[in-house]
Amino acid sequence: MKKLLLVAVLVAGFAVCAYAEDASTVANQVATELKNSGVISAQDTSAISSSVKTLVESGVTASEAKSVVAQAAKQAKAQGLKGKQLAAKVQEAAKARKAQLVEAKKAAQKKTKEAQEKAKKAAKEADQKAKKAAKDLNKKFSK
Repeated sequence: MKKLLLVAVLVAGFAVCAYAEDASTVANQVATELKNSGVISAQDTSAISSSVKTLVESGVTASEAKSVVAQAAKQAKAQGLKGKQLAAKVQEAAKARKAQLVEAKKAAQKKTKEAQEKAKKAAKEADQKAKKAAKDLNKKFSK
């Protein structure tokens, strides 16, 4: 049993490491694409990359992360922001999207829990009806 638990922990650890590496890879790739398309400058790449990584780690796809970051960067540029101010605007947008995802996940979990409770209640009622029907049949045939 201990060996099985140890193996499970090791597999989970490797999966987390692989996922973190994947998020970093995606973040760098998206930041490079945005730099190559002229949306951000080379100096902003590393700051933007951390925002993309934040989004990817929270469950956003690479294309959605790219969209959120590109939109925020374009808005920041339109406002005349550069460097740290641009990065802060992008990070703010990433955090806002992450908060939306957290709220959506909470809402989904709440609906799932409500559905499970409703199903449990329906199963209990069906069980009670079945027991009553069986009891009625027993009375009918025992006479």
